[in-house]
Amino acid sequence: MKRRSLLQAAGIFCGAWGANQLLLNRAAQVLAEPTSRKLALLVGINQYRNISLNGCLTDIELQKALLVHRFGFQPSDIVVLTNQKATRSQIETAFTEHLIRQAKPNDVVVFHFSGFGSLQKLGATADDIQPVLLTADAPKEDTIANVISQDTLLLLLRSLSTSQVTTILDAGYFYPGYSQRGNLKLRSRPSDPASQLVVEELEFQETLLANTGLDLTQARVQWRSGQLPGVVLSAANAQQFTSESPWNGFNAGLFTYALTQQLWQAMPETTLRVSLRQAAELIAKRVDATQQPILLGQKSRDRPLKPYQVATIQPPADGVITAIEESGKIAQLWLGGLPPQVLEAYSPGAVLKVDEIDQPLLQVFERNGLIAKARSLAESPNLQIGQRVRESIRTFSKEIRLAIAIDATLNRVERVDAISALSGLPRVSAAIAGEQAADYLFSKVEETTQVASLNSDAIKGTIPPAGYGLFSQGHDAIASTAGESGEAVKLAVRRLAPRLQTLLGAKLLNLTANSMASQLAIRASLEVADSKVEIQQTENLSDRSVNAIPSDGRLLSFPIGTLIRLCIDNCDSILVHFLILGLDNQGSGVVLNPMQNSQPQTSIASNETAIVPQSPTDWIIQSPIGLSEIYLICSRAPFQQAQALLGSGTGFVRSLPNFLDVAQAVLQDLHQTSQPSNNASDLLFALDVNVWTTFRFTYQVV
Repeated sequence: MKRRSLLQAAGIFCGAWGANQLLLNRAAQVLAEPTSRKLALLVGINQYRNISLNGCLTDIELQKALLVHRFGFQPSDIVVLTNQKATRSQIETAFTEHLIRQAKPNDVVVFHFSGFGSLQKLGATADDIQPVLLTADAPKEDTIANVISQDTLLLLLRSLSTSQVTTILDAGYFYPGYSQRGNLKLRSRPSDPASQLVVEELEFQETLLANTGLDLTQARVQWRSGQLPGVVLSAANAQQFTSESPWNGFNAGLFTYALTQQLWQAMPETTLRVSLRQAAELIAKRVDATQQPILLGQKSRDRPLKPYQVATIQPPADGVITAIEESGKIAQLWLGGLPPQVLEAYSPGAVLKVDEIDQPLLQVFERNGLIAKARSLAESPNLQIGQRVRESIRTFSKEIRLAIAIDATLNRVERVDAISALSGLPRVSAAIAGEQAADYLFSKVEETTQVASLNSDAIKGTIPPAGYGLFSQGHDAIASTAGESGEAVKLAVRRLAPRLQTLLGAKLLNLTANSMASQLAIRASLEVADSKVEIQQTENLSDRSVNAIPSDGRLLSFPIGTLIRLCIDNCDSILVHFLILGLDNQGSGVVLNPMQNSQPQTSIASNETAIVPQSPTDWIIQSPIGLSEIYLICSRAPFQQAQALLGSGTGFVRSLPNFLDVAQAVLQDLHQTSQPSNNASDLLFALDVNVWTTFRFTYQVV
């Protein structure tokens, strides 16, 4: 097939664009915007009076590092309020003094809040039930002193002289009656039916109303209709969970971590919607569809919409040098740009390059959470604080395990039996939920036939115990894993063992995802195909008939019966080999078998485009509803070991009972292709970013 230019229309592609040499060359020339001032107020609260969170201060560190090192904010223009400094009055004072009084038209403003939220009835009417942000004040009798209400927040935003404002809210409002959901902690608190605002807050609102010329009725109409100044990014809507997660060495909000990590990798051409959708895919790995970010605000429909409304940004990066030790030979690194699943498995021996010409390579020898230490591989390095770093060689153990959290709601005997049974499986580890990072949750399947009008004591003993199954970290059931009522824990684990091996295979493939860091010039997109129109062999891709799903910042959703396809464009100067593996919406491992002229297609020549499948009716979204993942893996060398395990078969989508073995073989193929670029130990995979690209497409079947 002759090479054809890809459509550039905004929103036409459902998939991610790979970072390639062409785009990187352009990105390297982009400098931070010097003309407008950039101001930020970042609020994070872990310590509340009666309950605490764990990840809000990390959120603020993630956001500050991003603003400084990617978006050109001056540290002196960023005000940070944490824990007991983040009272209602101090937040409102800082917003007034730092943002409202300093920001001029066309200046850039960012307000970030991480902490608890709630729904509170602050008056007599239905309109008085509002989402509120809980601050660090001690509550007074018969009042809610420690909140910033929706009314107040809108009026503060309306008081700004600039429309270039971005508000990030990583707080939840829906409280289900418990604070721990699976392996995640919820950022919401129960409502207080007797609550009311303190006099000082009401007086502050009156001042803001006078300054903006609004009344409360107008303000509430504007909020409900999305007429908010600038752009508002919220971790979820008011009916969904908002959560934080333990990672390997730290805790952070799912939304903040996913968003900031994607923005570290964003190209200058990348819109906010694309980054937000990619963040939603990362979140869906842990909470399915129970938390999806939302995009609001008067500027949210702008085309194109730039992240934080900054016109030009620093080049993409995986991290930044934050300190220099031992006469410049040791660098301390902040690695907020690495994909979360990669960072959790990052091993000593990984190599990064400084994103400047003629700078030495850095080899990681120590990591603690988001911070690593690396040694220069040059005799006389010239390292400087603030230099950005990019991956060169990615290393991780050849014995990666699947971590299963045991739901703390199970009784003691169930927990002991589950840990014992799971720990006996090859390459599976277990721990109690909430204590450490995990991939999935083992828990009891909820009984759906309980009578809602009866309380738990009334129905106790009347319904047989439910069986066990696997869940996402946020306690969303994983398809086809539920057992029968009365099933013993050890029998349940034995039944789930094959599924756990498949999920481990998917975890290994996730560790290869690098579409934004790869040096291969490959682009890929997931499209909706029109089965009624034959794909034409034309020079212009816009002549193809394509039903496009616009990028609205949410997780991709495809109705059952939708026809989809992959478009793979090889802009590199060499032949590229590829494999397509995945998990279908029932959780089974699958391989996609592209055909060209009745022969299996495993490669794409330089400057050619592959449409997979060629026949539009070969790939149709099937029931049931659920989450699906597709991994497109491209390499400079053939996948000899993986292809040997795949064998032959019929049908475009073919089930893979040996999914884990194939995933292992893929890693071994990439490892060997990377030689002699790496000198890793025999216990590590070492993958050179110059030799492979993995695109991951995640979508919901609805």
